[in-house]
Amino acid sequence: MASLEIHGVNCHYADIGRGTPVLLVHAATNHGGQWDQVRAAMGGGYRYLLPDLFNSGNTGPWPLARALNFDDEADIVLALMHAVGEPVHLAGHSYGGAVALRAAVRAGVSGAVASLCLIEPGGCPLLAAAGRRDDYDEYVGVMDDFLGALDRGEPVTAWRDFLNYYRGSPDAWDSLNPDTQNKILAKSESQRQVYAAQMSNPTTLEELGTLDTAALIITGGKSTAPERGVCEVLLQYLPNAVRHTIAGAGHPMPATHAGEVAAALSRHIKESSPAP
Repeated sequence: MASLEIHGVNCHYADIGRGTPVLLVHAATNHGGQWDQVRAAMGGGYRYLLPDLFNSGNTGPWPLARALNFDDEADIVLALMHAVGEPVHLAGHSYGGAVALRAAVRAGVSGAVASLCLIEPGGCPLLAAAGRRDDYDEYVGVMDDFLGALDRGEPVTAWRDFLNYYRGSPDAWDSLNPDTQNKILAKSESQRQVYAAQMSNPTTLEELGTLDTAALIITGGKSTAPERGVCEVLLQYLPNAVRHTIAGAGHPMPATHAGEVAAALSRHIKESSPAP
C-alpha cells in the first residue's frame, strides 16, 4: 500500500487498476477493503483509490490531544485527490459518506470532484438544522445507549444493540463469527471519536447549497429513519442531487447489496462523465 503523511500519521491507501479514478471512502469500524465486493461488481476500466481513515486498516490512530473531526478525515481524502492530479469520482458510505461530503464541500468549484455518490452518509447535525427533530433524537438516543453501555463496561451489549439496530435484525451481532466480533470490539474506544466527529460535523445546509457537483444519494428501503432522513435533507439542499433506493437493503448495503450499489455507482459515473 502507498501512504500519505497527514497530521504526522502515515495514512495508507490502496491504488488498484487503471482508468477513470474512483475514490471510495469506507464506513466507521471498517477500512478500504470494505469496497472489495463493489469493486468486483464494477469491474475494470476504473482506477480504485481506497484510503484507510484514522484508526482504521493500516492507518494509525488519531495522534492529537484534541478531538478528531470530519475536517481531519477529509484531509486524507483531499491529499489523495491532490496526489492523483485529475478529477475523481468520489463516493462514501455512512461515516465515510460524511467525510466524502466534507471533502467535496472543501474542494468547492476546483473541479477536483467529477461526481459525488453518498450512500446513507452520517449527518446528525444536518437533521437538527433541517428541523427533523424526531430523526435527530432517535440517532442521539442510539448513540447515548451505545456510549452508556461502554461506560458500564459492557462493550458486547453496546455493539449488539448498535448493530442489531442498524442492520434491522435481532441476530445481526450474533450472526458474526468470533473473529469479526473481536475486531469490532477492538474499535470500541475509537467509536467514541466517531460519535464525537458525527456530533461536531461542520457541514452546513448553506454549504450544501453551494455544491453543484452531480450527486447520487443511495438509500435503502429497510434503513433506519435517521439514515433515510439525512438522505432526504441532502436531496432537498444539494442543487444537483438524485436519489436511488435499493428496496430490500438496509444500512450496510455495500456488503449486502454490492451488485446493486456497483450498478448505480457505475451508471452515475458514466452519466457524470463528459462525452468523449
